Amino acid sequence: MAVLTLAAVAAFWLLPRLLVADGDAIVQHMPDNTAVFAEINLLNLQDNASRQTAAAFEDTYNNADIPFNPADPSTIFNGLDGALRSLAGVTVSEDVRPWMGANAGAGFLPPGEDGQPRWLLAATVRDAAGATAFIEKVNGIGQGTAVRHDNLVLLASDPATLAAAQAAPDDLSLADSRRYQQTMAELPDKRAATLYVNMAEMDKLLATAVSPDQEGIVQAIRGILPAYTSLGLAAFATDSGIQVEMVGPHGPLTETQQALLVAQTAVPTTDAYLPTDTAVYLPGQRLDLLWQLLKGSLDGLGYSAADVDEATQLFAGLFGFNPDTELLAALDGEFALALVPAAGGTAVPGLSGVLLAEHNQPDRLADQATSLAAGLPRLGFATTNDNDLFQVNNPDGRPLVVYTADGARLIVGTDVAGVTAVTTAANPLTTAPAYQGVWNRLPDEARPLLFANAAPLAGLFNLDPETLPITHAVMGTTSDDTISRATLLLILGD
Repeated sequence: MAVLTLAAVAAFWLLPRLLVADGDAIVQHMPDNTAVFAEINLLNLQDNASRQTAAAFEDTYNNADIPFNPADPSTIFNGLDGALRSLAGVTVSEDVRPWMGANAGAGFLPPGEDGQPRWLLAATVRDAAGATAFIEKVNGIGQGTAVRHDNLVLLASDPATLAAAQAAPDDLSLADSRRYQQTMAELPDKRAATLYVNMAEMDKLLATAVSPDQEGIVQAIRGILPAYTSLGLAAFATDSGIQVEMVGPHGPLTETQQALLVAQTAVPTTDAYLPTDTAVYLPGQRLDLLWQLLKGSLDGLGYSAADVDEATQLFAGLFGFNPDTELLAALDGEFALALVPAAGGTAVPGLSGVLLAEHNQPDRLADQATSLAAGLPRLGFATTNDNDLFQVNNPDGRPLVVYTADGARLIVGTDVAGVTAVTTAANPLTTAPAYQGVWNRLPDEARPLLFANAAPLAGLFNLDPETLPITHAVMGTTSDDTISRATLLLILGD
């Protein structure tokens, strides 16, 4: 699965030989209530940056079990055979690639009257005879949902969706949507890949895809985030790799969200406490405000504000301090989430997850750490204390969490190896050559959000770190009261 995902992503960066394109035709055939729309334009990959990026991925494909002929870049789509076969009984390699032009898109719509999700695929036509043969094969299977319309082939989940796609240019299409137009206006014009999400229509789609026991989780996450009305994404090649621009128009921020936005800084300092080979680093500010946002959105999980207050008061009776007002409220400085390489790490093979958070009352933090370890055995949890490094095990003996109070920093990890890797780091992340100056690659106003080192993560996908085309990733964000923006850079060869 990981290899197929890599194939789909890297396909956007291969130099196309397909020469038929229409930048507006596909979106004009998407109904105006399309929840998710994705499109690729291979003709926007003809510059030197795109060719350089395509060359960097060539070894990756050759080392994977993906049929790819460098002399014919369109063969990369063969890796999607399984997905299309399950949708329509055809394959890309035999039935689509011979006739497809340079534009292809997909739309996902809210359920119809039968409650089933609907989808629509569209592609420009380079070879008319091949397109006719494809349509005949699909309709011969009994679907009756493929048609040639102008210079496009349209393939839909059902006849009603196909009819809506044919009528869209003369009726209302996604291209006519003001929300779509405003979102796309915030993105670069020359896009190799485009993604658009209408959040209101997406909610209808999720209603059929998310199980009832997961709805509360979705609601809780939504409570932390701004009230997005849409999301847009554009991806393209640059001289240093792949750039992805993301935008999210949203409603006015709440008072807490405003405070959280103002608190963010463009100069993180928690990187000085992480080891030089850190795999993933996410810096941030004001964990206390994030807790307040989450606390206010737990209704979907069955917890009212009164329930949370009662639970924290019971906690205070057992442990001697209130986690809401005396611990989480005191984490009002910098914090960071990280994956660090550690022998014996349990978050993922060879890696440990850690959280660092600044506490504004260091003396009380140390007392709280000790009180927590002393009280947990009353609830059946086993705790050990090794020089103020506390390990907590579940009642069944399985490790649960490890934590320590290191001066003004609370450090919580998935295992001893990860916390120790942080507290004993001799060479911090700030000394890593690939990290130095990395935030300067982002727009001047961007606030740091993510740094990733690909080499320690390669094992997760059974890849050789020596042949990885992408070596590092960095992301930054800018936001105001009406729109959020993010820039992701996938860096090649650094």
